[in-house]
Amino acid sequence: MRVRPRAIVLVFAAGLFAAIFHARYWMWRDCIAASQSSCVTPDGNNVTDGGMVWGMIALCFLAAALIAQFGRR
Repeated sequence: MRVRPRAIVLVFAAGLFAAIFHARYWMWRDCIAASQSSCVTPDGNNVTDGGMVWGMIALCFLAAALIAQFGRR
């Protein structure tokens, strides 16, 4: 079985959006939950619970990569 180039590109896109999700939401989820809206990080960034959107985008790209690799030929 060979890996399709489109699947590789989609996996890299999923990884990029997963990294953004981790930086903008996952690391600060406790602080966001405690304040119930947003959290100001030590470096001055304001993160919100809207950062979860990046995780959903990452999952969509991952699903697209799986379909591109294992879908109908």
